[in-house]
Amino acid sequence: MNNLVLTLLSINKVGKKTTTNFIEKMQNMPKNEADIVDMFVNMKIDNNRIVVPKLEEVKIAREKSQCIIRESKIKSIKFVDILSNNYPSHLRYIPNAPVILFYKGNYESIINKDCVAVIGSRSADEKGLKSSYRLGGILSKENYSIVSGLALGCDEMAHKGCLDVGGSTIAVMPCGLDNVYPKENYNLAEKILNNKGCLISEYPVGYKSFKNSFVERDRIQSGLSLATIVAQSDVNSGTMHTVNFTLEQNRILACLDMKSSLNRKIIDENKGVVIGNDYDISEINKKIKEYKNNYIIRKPIN
Repeated sequence: MNNLVLTLLSINKVGKKTTTNFIEKMQNMPKNEADIVDMFVNMKIDNNRIVVPKLEEVKIAREKSQCIIRESKIKSIKFVDILSNNYPSHLRYIPNAPVILFYKGNYESIINKDCVAVIGSRSADEKGLKSSYRLGGILSKENYSIVSGLALGCDEMAHKGCLDVGGSTIAVMPCGLDNVYPKENYNLAEKILNNKGCLISEYPVGYKSFKNSFVERDRIQSGLSLATIVAQSDVNSGTMHTVNFTLEQNRILACLDMKSSLNRKIIDENKGVVIGNDYDISEINKKIKEYKNNYIIRKPIN
């Protein structure tokens, strides 16, 4: 059955968690809407909290998913779900992996290149902003795709540093890709697309950002990346979420040697690689090589 994941997500009261559970218990691909209902019935045997949708509800969800696909196509937005061989391998097995990704632009920059996230505070000082910009350029010259969140401040500068040396960069969005958030970075988003970069989101067209979507976005930034580097941030910043996800996902964490409280926390607790004023990333490169040598890619469900 085509577009199974998007159909499941379009069923009333079915979210990412239930969709993931459905996929994990699925032994054969459903052939039609009736098969989906039968699967929910079987799931309810093990979990009485599962709500079994009616056949008509599944048919409506299938139509809704087709509508999302049509609207996305008009806006040059494509998608890949977790059942696909083309789903990013490093993202597939993180806790709470997104079951679907919508993207716009050059998807090759995600799946055919090593990614490193460069993140930081929206309110970074001049040194932090310049450092984030410089990191974006240095890492790009090492042939990494730069991942960040398009936010004002450090994220924005990391994207720009990458672009200014001809690199490819990926912006993970907290909303549907028919919108750009924040709107102040609309031109930057266009520049990313025009320079072999990519915009990516787990949310469909028409989806507006809300408080928790920023946190959910953060796990994707770290999940796509082999390493996450904090340019400058305090512990009360949203950057802390990405740091926690990086550690939870057993990815490489690094930070610049800055006085900001989150940078100091990482350094004082020996949680990551420290990058000094010389911007030497040889230790990051070494750890990424070790990680890749030990990384096992598991095949998706057929």
